[in-house]
Amino acid sequence: MENIREFATSTNGDRWFLGIDQLTNKEVVVHLGNPSSGGHETITSVASFLNQRPLGPEHKALDMLLADRRATEDKGTPTKPV
Repeated sequence: MENIREFATSTNGDRWFLGIDQLTNKEVVVHLGNPSSGGHETITSVASFLNQRPLGPEHKALDMLLADRRATEDKGTPTKPV
């Protein structure tokens, strides 16, 4: 995984990251479960993650991150990869 950036943390310790899959070079969401639940890691495409229901605060956090990045790109300001 490359260019990984945390975008959400839950009160129970779950964490979500946006990163680039090295094999496909596409953005993915990495969910790291809290240690007490086993700390399992899942990797999901951004589109699949945003279409999951029910929507939680982690979905809103990712949506806001992507919207901020699009706004910056629309202004013509180069952005660093996340």
